[in-house]
Amino acid sequence: MSFSDYINDLVMHGKCSFTVQQAQSALNKSAEAIYSSVKHLLIKNELATPAKGFYVIVPPEYQILGCLPAEYFIPYLMEYWQCSYYAGLLTAARYHGATHQAVQVFQVMINGRSRPPILCGKVKIRFVANRHLAETPVQSISTAKSLLKVSTPEGTAMDLLNFPLQAGGLNHVVTVLAELQESIKPDKLLALAESQPILAWKQRLGYLLEVVEAFELADVLKNYLAQQKRVDYIPLMSGLEEFTKSPRNITWKIIENATVESDL
Repeated sequence: MSFSDYINDLVMHGKCSFTVQQAQSALNKSAEAIYSSVKHLLIKNELATPAKGFYVIVPPEYQILGCLPAEYFIPYLMEYWQCSYYAGLLTAARYHGATHQAVQVFQVMINGRSRPPILCGKVKIRFVANRHLAETPVQSISTAKSLLKVSTPEGTAMDLLNFPLQAGGLNHVVTVLAELQESIKPDKLLALAESQPILAWKQRLGYLLEVVEAFELADVLKNYLAQQKRVDYIPLMSGLEEFTKSPRNITWKIIENATVESDL
């Protein structure tokens, strides 16, 4: 089998990527021979390499991007790296209907240390390390080329409050929540709150859900927090200077050291 035949066979079987090791095994060739074979296809934009030793097959309709869309190959890249993951934050919010804000970067939550971002043609991927990765509820979404792990609407809301800077700041978070709220289920939000020991994100999320007038969801967290033995006051936006003169929200025990509003 020639290298061209190998690529055609992958496409015929609905596959969009391969590794050097996989090509070696299929063609019984050395790594050097495989690297030599891919060179001219990389120049023609028929292949792209988002990571060393990992290649994606780029059909004509995506060659203007210089790569496949990230959602098609991320599951295979994560398998190649043997890295647990899910698409999260603004990327996940988009899958759940929060499409008002254009997402320029595909955001991937991973365990362990973060990785440098990927720029493959015009496709941008950013990795965010989450040491509580396994605790976030996820679901699988079918794409044209893969089965992608994505945080659930409830898990996405939690992440938005745990990683507000990576989500564009609190005003951006509020805008996303205004749309995301329609996909959040009260029973699943309660189950998530009960499974997580940290209270801060629940206080901030409940406060912001009231801002976007998602009162049923806010009440779920309000009732949950009312049953806790101790809920301390926390700043709405962490990392700012001391806020002794900032108003206190008694319901959520939030120190209102920032003002937020949705762009919708």
